[in-house]
Amino acid sequence: MKTSSDLHNHYRLLLGLLPPWVVTNVDLKVDQRLVEIAVQWPVDHEVECPECQRSCSIKDQREERRWRHLDTMQFQTIIKSRIPRSECPDHGVKTIAVPWAGPNSRFTLLFERFAIDMMIAAKSIKAAAGLLGLSWDQVHHIQARAVERGLLRRKLDDVKHVGIDEKSFLKGHKYASLMVDIDGARILDVVQDRTLEAAEQLWQKLPEEVRGGIDAVAMDR
Repeated sequence: MKTSSDLHNHYRLLLGLLPPWVVTNVDLKVDQRLVEIAVQWPVDHEVECPECQRSCSIKDQREERRWRHLDTMQFQTIIKSRIPRSECPDHGVKTIAVPWAGPNSRFTLLFERFAIDMMIAAKSIKAAAGLLGLSWDQVHHIQARAVERGLLRRKLDDVKHVGIDEKSFLKGHKYASLMVDIDGARILDVVQDRTLEAAEQLWQKLPEEVRGGIDAVAMDR
């Protein structure tokens, strides 16, 4: 016979949570087509300071936060938790990071990955928002966070040849300037307008050490 602890451990494994994170409750609300998963860090367990990774005691817990996760069957799934705050002698009181979501997001990383795939397939934020049941702003912010994560992982030390070109949008009434890595076939940056100032802005966005290693720049006259 399955017990509630079996169910909690089942969801902990599905979420990929490692101890000491535990699932304390799974609430199925059939009338709302909703599954709520309560996750907790034990209050008697030390935490790491997010600044220096030093083991610290828990100062307190923040108010409960909620994150949209991938659906369970046809039921919308929410993770909820009161996140501990570390008390570090060097950095003071800090909210610890959670493994299922990025900072300042109300969606889990897995849901955001699914939303990005949906945007790629739908080819527009508006269409993806309709399919996901989210607002345009929510999907736009998911896209912005994905770009930020990608930029943090991006390596530029192998860029040797770049191209600067223009791109029209909104039926040709607006223009943007793009800088691309010719050898790597990837966009490095985008700015508004198609002016000399826009091209200079793109160039200056590259770190100085990267600019010094570039052999050639191609652009229309």
